Amino acid sequence: MEIMGRGFRQIVQETPNYFHIFIKYAGYKLLDKRSPIYGSADIINVCNLHCTHCYWWLNRKENEELTVEQWKQVIDEKFKKQHVFIITLVGGEPTLRPDVIELFVKEFPKRVSVVTNGTYPLKKYKDLYFYWVSVDGTEEVHDTIRGKGAYASTRKNIIDYVENNGEKALKDIWISMTINSQNYKTIKDVIDEWYGHVNKIGFQFHTPFAKGDPLWLPFGPERTKVVDDIIALKDQYDDDYIINPKSQLELMKKNWGGKGTTPIDCPTWAILSVDHMGREKKPCCIGSAEKNSMAPICEDCGLGCYSVLLAHGMKS
Repeated sequence: MEIMGRGFRQIVQETPNYFHIFIKYAGYKLLDKRSPIYGSADIINVCNLHCTHCYWWLNRKENEELTVEQWKQVIDEKFKKQHVFIITLVGGEPTLRPDVIELFVKEFPKRVSVVTNGTYPLKKYKDLYFYWVSVDGTEEVHDTIRGKGAYASTRKNIIDYVENNGEKALKDIWISMTINSQNYKTIKDVIDEWYGHVNKIGFQFHTPFAKGDPLWLPFGPERTKVVDDIIALKDQYDDDYIINPKSQLELMKKNWGGKGTTPIDCPTWAILSVDHMGREKKPCCIGSAEKNSMAPICEDCGLGCYSVLLAHGMKS
C-alpha cells in the first residue's frame, strides 16, 4: 500500500515530520496561524528550452546563481527553520544543477521532487522522492510547445531511467501535464501512452500572465467537459495512476484563485517559494521576488499545487 507514493515504512520513519504538519494544520484551523507546509525553489536561472506556455521567461532577468554553500544557508534559514515537509525543485531546468539537487536530497531524504523537462538523462538519486517530468501532449503537440525533438528526448530518458535503475525505478517517475488550448484534446492519448511506463500522472491548467493569452483554456462548457473526462478516467486505471483528487479537479472548472492578480481564497501561504537567489516569491510559486515583474492572473489560475490544498480545506 502507498499513499502519494510513500510506503508504510517511509511513513513510519517520517512520523516526526507529520507531527509538525499536524501542529501547523491545527494552528491554522484553531488560531488562523499560517505556516508553510511545502517548499519550492528555483535552483537555477537557465533553461535549455523556450516553451511557449512557460511563465519562467516573463520574470527572469538575472543570470546569477547561488553556490551549494549558499543554498545550504537558504535551506537552514528558510525551509528547515519553518519545518517545511516536501520541497519541489524547479528552474529553469533544475537537472542542470545536480550539485544542488544532491544537497536538497541529502537534507530532505525522500522529500524532494524535481520538476524537469526530461530532455537530459535523468540521474538516479538514492533518496529522491520523484521526478515530475513535464509532458504537454502527444509528440506533435508537445514539440509544437517545447521544440522539435523534445518529446523523443524526454521519452528516451524516461525509458532509459526505468530500464537501467532496477525494478522500483518506475516509482520515481511521475508525469505532469499542463492543460492548455493546444493540448487539451490529447489528454486521453497521453494517459494511455504513458500508462505502465511511469508511476503516476497529474494535471493542472495553464495560468496566464496577461488577458487574451491564446494558450489559456477559458472557463465554460469545453473546460468543464475536460475536467469531467479526467474524473471519469480516474476509475479506469489502477493504483491512483491519475493522482489528482476529484475535489481538486472540480475546483478547476471555475475561478478559485482570486480577483485580478490578487489571491483571495488561494492558500499561497502554505508553500514557501524562493527564486534562484533565495528570495521569497510573491504572490505564489510562479510569481517573482521582483516588485515590477509580471504577475499571474489569479482569477484564471489553474495551478495544481494550490488547488489541491484548497480542496483539502486550506484557504488564504
